[in-house]
Amino acid sequence: MSQNGQDQTGLGLTEAEGKTQVIGEIKIALKREMKTDGEQLIVEILQCRNITYKFKSPDHLPDLYVKLYVINIATQKRIIKKKTRVCRHDREPSFNETFRFSMSPTGHSLQILLASNGGKFMKKTLIGEACIWLDKVDLRKRIVNWHKLLASSTQTH
Repeated sequence: MSQNGQDQTGLGLTEAEGKTQVIGEIKIALKREMKTDGEQLIVEILQCRNITYKFKSPDHLPDLYVKLYVINIATQKRIIKKKTRVCRHDREPSFNETFRFSMSPTGHSLQILLASNGGKFMKKTLIGEACIWLDKVDLRKRIVNWHKLLASSTQTH
């Protein structure tokens, strides 16, 4: 385990039961700032790469977006929900979006979901997810890492 909470396989503490197949990676920057009105957690959703999800056809260019949940570890409840804009027709989207949360990261985790916007007449599809335990990451300085996106074993392609 390295000093920034990442294990040497690069999984970034994302491995969970029921999640096995790696379907891509997501680049995320994390930082904690101290403000006069309290702590702030800063999460930057930067980009995705190596998405191997089987879309309808090999030449299909998906409309992808990221859902971000802050989870209270003690209660396992989602306490904050945010979403990036949709990157249209892109298998390796760059989101470059920053979210600020007025909260202490202690006792919380991030659940990051990559989804495909199905379009006007189609349902949205969960592509993959990553989980980051904020207690295990040194947030005193900005940390940028690639995190594995794992497909749920219950997911159908």
